[in-house]
Amino acid sequence: MKNSFRQVAWVAGLVCAMPAMAQQTPSTKSLLAGVYVQAEVEAWSNGLPVLELDGDWGHGYERRSGMQRAYVVGRAEAGAAFRLPLLATDEPWRMGVLTRLDGSARASGEAAQVLYHYQSQTNPDQPVTYNVDTNTVYWRGRGVALHAPTQSWAGFKLDMGWDHMTLQRMRSLQTQGAVSYNADDSYTYQGTLRDDNAQATQYFLAPPAAKGQGDALSFSLSWNRPDGDAARPAWSLMPDKFKFRMDDVWSRLSWAGVNGDDAVLNSNVATRTPDGYIEYQAAINGVYTRRSLIERIPMSTQIQMAWAREAGEVSLRMKNRLGMWQHWLGWQQKGDVAWRVEAEPMAGAVL
Repeated sequence: MKNSFRQVAWVAGLVCAMPAMAQQTPSTKSLLAGVYVQAEVEAWSNGLPVLELDGDWGHGYERRSGMQRAYVVGRAEAGAAFRLPLLATDEPWRMGVLTRLDGSARASGEAAQVLYHYQSQTNPDQPVTYNVDTNTVYWRGRGVALHAPTQSWAGFKLDMGWDHMTLQRMRSLQTQGAVSYNADDSYTYQGTLRDDNAQATQYFLAPPAAKGQGDALSFSLSWNRPDGDAARPAWSLMPDKFKFRMDDVWSRLSWAGVNGDDAVLNSNVATRTPDGYIEYQAAINGVYTRRSLIERIPMSTQIQMAWAREAGEVSLRMKNRLGMWQHWLGWQQKGDVAWRVEAEPMAGAVL
């Protein structure tokens, strides 16, 4: 278990949903079908201290040789469900106001080690050369979310949702190259940096566009065992519920008129700031270029299965984002008012 935990490394997560639908009978043909509120926040990592990328790396960082990934996502939505009289369906549409934020980071294991030494103000034990390839994207936006009526056939249900947002913040930062720690306690930087920051302003360049645009499509496909089916043995592996969900299966984030910085790092650095950090800024030479910034949201895939028991429901939920897997084991008590708990044994996380 300890070896497995080192592969999963540090994790932290919180997920909550608060539906508040005011249900009506199918015979009620009023336009408003109810209201709803949903909120979700999640942070996940396979080694990077995702909640303290600019803080103390002495806690939460675990060195590993492979690719290191981390993300922080948040989503809050509130709106109303309504029926359209012209459509021959009792399933409602849902539309709400939406706020989303998303930050993701991918770095080689060696690049993470360079960041560790920088943040902890330490040096490697001996001369060494590190690969410092990284890719970081951050954005924040507000807008509307539209959820189409549930489509049902042959026991399956299909749900689809569309997010349209105005972006208030967006940044993409990429580095490539190498950093060497030398025997004389100096560092040699050789590489390139591309920084597209929608907040950056420079002399003699027009200010960046005031806002960006974001769109995303998500869907889920679910199946429930019909209530009339004969009872099956308790040891049966066939689930009573199955759900396949893909968030942001298609997405596009764009910001026109960003002042992007293309820089080259090719220098030796032996000085430090008064706080003890390496004075690497002295090694950067770059030029700003006005261009459009276009990115996509990392897709999230989720499979959930549940087995009904006399006292409640056992579930297994598997999720993948940025190549990192989560395996959640859950239990939900029966009843109109019931508690639910999920645990990720490999990471030691509980929801």
